Amino acid sequence: MSELRRNNSFRVAVTYIGAIIGAGFASGQEILHFFVTYGNRGLMGVLLSGLLFSFLGVIIIYISSKLNCNSYKELFYTIGGNKIGFLADITLTLFLLGSLIVMLAGSKEICNELFNYKVNIGLIATLLIVIWTNYYGLEGIMSLNFILIPILVIITIIITGNLIAGFHLDQIENYFSLDWIISSLIYTGYNFVLSMTVLIPLTEGIKKTDLFSGIFLGGILLGFLAFLIAYTLNQFYPQVSNSQIPLLEIIFNYQPKLYYVYSITLWLAMLTTATCNLYALTKRLTLSIRLSEKKIILMIVLFILPFIKLPFSSLVEFIYPQIGKLSLGLFLLLFINYFMKFIIRS
Repeated sequence: MSELRRNNSFRVAVTYIGAIIGAGFASGQEILHFFVTYGNRGLMGVLLSGLLFSFLGVIIIYISSKLNCNSYKELFYTIGGNKIGFLADITLTLFLLGSLIVMLAGSKEICNELFNYKVNIGLIATLLIVIWTNYYGLEGIMSLNFILIPILVIITIIITGNLIAGFHLDQIENYFSLDWIISSLIYTGYNFVLSMTVLIPLTEGIKKTDLFSGIFLGGILLGFLAFLIAYTLNQFYPQVSNSQIPLLEIIFNYQPKLYYVYSITLWLAMLTTATCNLYALTKRLTLSIRLSEKKIILMIVLFILPFIKLPFSSLVEFIYPQIGKLSLGLFLLLFINYFMKFIIRS
């Protein structure tokens, strides 16, 4: 029993990581923007973000279990009522759709750059894996992450270890300036919004103790990986300040033998996040459309195919800042509403 429990906790942890560690995280682009620009204070922000991922994940599971909600739609309507719940529901659903498009477009561009095929083999392979995994539901998602995330973590540790020339932190000034703290809060909330769509359904079949320990472990591992990437980027800043894929650029210039290895790692990060996005979208649409999950999966894929042809960088610049900020604002409103509605009255 204890071995099974540890296994469940680890599966929850890697599923949590898989929902977050997409293109922006693994490429270093988001970490560069939200943390590295603040120097050593940004490194503190990375550690703060890891702790926030752990505690926010535990809090959302606690709230969902207490209110007996098994989907983000149920949670939003229970906490926010019809108006706020509807607005939050629609916004997050659009955000999931946009994130799925970004991950698939990114997979296409990375594989095309690596292999230079006329046919989009990377996109086809990604779609097949994502669809096949989702046919097995949440069990398929957790199994895929159980295989891929440890590989991704190990490769990231090895590559950043080869790039980091010693470990040294200069004296940090202005600990309590708000810029790096606010940036850390925005980054965490921005990414947590997407991950909660996969965390909430986990309350149906996994014990709370396993969920809590797995989520906490996942948050700590995310913080650790982000710190390694941030420290690596910090060493090469500001020469990569304008790079679209900064970590890959550093590897190309200083560890070229590892370039293809990390390119594949970046693809794996997009693959796990795309799989989680499609799962969350499918679960949401089954609550509104009277079709089987398999038919809904195909319907979603057919709908997004035309958008995948758009440039990856343009999609990232449009989708994440706009819908992401709106989502974060709405969910802050939901948390306030939960506090007023359930905590104070009780």
